[in-house]
Amino acid sequence: MSVRDEVAAAFRSGVGGLVDRRFSAKRLVLGTIVAGVAVLTLVPLVFLLWTSVWSGYPGEIGGSFTLDHFVAVYSEGFFDVPALLANTLVVAVGMTVTGIALGLTLAWLFVRTNLPTKGGLELVLLSGQAIPGYVFGIMYITAYGPQNGLVSVAIADALGLGSLSVGLFTPWGVAFVAGVNVVSTAYLLTVPALQDMDASFEEVSRIHGASVTQTLRSVTLPLVKPALLSAVITIFLYGMGEFAIVSVLGSRHGFDVYSTVIGSAINSRFPPAYGEAAALSCSLLLATGVLVYYYRRVTSRKREFMTLTGQSGRRRTWDLGRWRWPLAGGLWGVVGLVWILPILAMALTSIHSTWTGHVRLSGLSVEHYVTAVTSSGLREAFANSVLVAVGAATLGTALVVGAAYYTERTDGRFRGAVDFLTLTPLAVPGIITGAGLIFLSLWVGKLPGITLYGTLAIIAIGSVIVFFPVSSRIAVGNVVQIHSVLEEAARVAGASWLGQLRAVFLPLFRNTAVVLWFFLAVHVFQLLSIPWMTYSSDTVVIPVELFQLYMYEPALSLVAAISTVFIGLTVLFVLAMRVCGITFYELGQH
Repeated sequence: MSVRDEVAAAFRSGVGGLVDRRFSAKRLVLGTIVAGVAVLTLVPLVFLLWTSVWSGYPGEIGGSFTLDHFVAVYSEGFFDVPALLANTLVVAVGMTVTGIALGLTLAWLFVRTNLPTKGGLELVLLSGQAIPGYVFGIMYITAYGPQNGLVSVAIADALGLGSLSVGLFTPWGVAFVAGVNVVSTAYLLTVPALQDMDASFEEVSRIHGASVTQTLRSVTLPLVKPALLSAVITIFLYGMGEFAIVSVLGSRHGFDVYSTVIGSAINSRFPPAYGEAAALSCSLLLATGVLVYYYRRVTSRKREFMTLTGQSGRRRTWDLGRWRWPLAGGLWGVVGLVWILPILAMALTSIHSTWTGHVRLSGLSVEHYVTAVTSSGLREAFANSVLVAVGAATLGTALVVGAAYYTERTDGRFRGAVDFLTLTPLAVPGIITGAGLIFLSLWVGKLPGITLYGTLAIIAIGSVIVFFPVSSRIAVGNVVQIHSVLEEAARVAGASWLGQLRAVFLPLFRNTAVVLWFFLAVHVFQLLSIPWMTYSSDTVVIPVELFQLYMYEPALSLVAAISTVFIGLTVLFVLAMRVCGITFYELGQH
């Protein structure tokens, strides 16, 4: 063999070894991530379904397969399923109508008109993301509760009435408050489509003499139909699994939905009705699963509605004329009633030793804030919340970034399946995910050396699952913006697959990864449904501690103080990220 042939053979051997190493590392890393996504999204559901057809308790090997739980739930009246379904639909429909009506209206006014003060309105609107649902419900009680609400008591006194009921604890009142809580979500889901839409279509309509209403109906809404349908389906799915606000405003007054009854069947019954709760969960899974299928169909056809081109030019806005300031004033009034006033009422409640709905200078006190800061139980719950948030954010970021890379950067055969799996938690309300994790931990707990039940790990895992859909969409949207030619250049230069990640992909994706991590940390810290279903006496987190104080102890002022501190810390955290250039969204370009 000549020297040339030896060099060629060595080169082929080296390249072959490099390709093998590159393939092995790539397959190992991405395979682990794909397996992790599949396990986290599917295994809890498997154990949920198993429990629904198992005669014994989860982990009880001596049981057998049976349909008795389904018979008890759907034939023998173990739960009042028709009433639960009707109540759940009331919340989901009311939540969707309120959230979409306000969110879409504000998105259009902020992006497509010359509305004054819209920057300040947007800031107040988006600050609502820092308020968890259960705190939102407590805020409305301190502001509009019939017995001690700041506003209702003031109006009753002014009119000479004994008390004034504004329907806060009625089904539609609960649905309205839940809808207000998701207005910022509806806004964020619809504003990008309005920002990116080619304004020339509306301009043509205006030239031909169409009014604002006619243009909205015939041009704007049809063009943003995919984003609008996505927002409607997403919020409706959230409404089908709403737990926190219904528990605070409805359950104590006899109004229950699927999620609250499932939670009570496991946490409040003795012995726990595991099988019946699992059987009831299956019907909700079926309904939401159909909606997720439709959601995927809607979001997969966005190309049919793409109108943004390189020639779109500057966005044009509608001139509101003499209605500019009256409309802005009206919106500030609405924002004040549904966001600012409830926060103010809760803050006033927190500085009174006992809250009666009246501001009393003689009753002012900071004792509840002292308790909130010095209580050993609250400090332990806060530490647990931080551990769960950090752990879940780290695990979740790694999984969603890896899954997005796999679906958008490779030709793997399971790309479609992985993308679908990251969306499946939309069909599984947090309470049901928590129930599935309880069943999983009870079954796995029978294995030697494995303990999941009542640990912080199970809370963190459940929190990652709940936020898979939103975080994965953020990751996918940013992965596709990094052109693959950059990694191709590194590969041609001889870099291994891991080398390409280190030198090209990860540096370019760093900012998005940081946003994902902070997004997950903030939202996991606030989450109630998963911790409520999976906590033990040693793993109480702040949301559970706050929820227990309100539900089981007459401590409204203390709860208000803790909630105020909670909101303050979250807002400071979000503002600090904004100062550092980290945002969860692209602000409207005003």
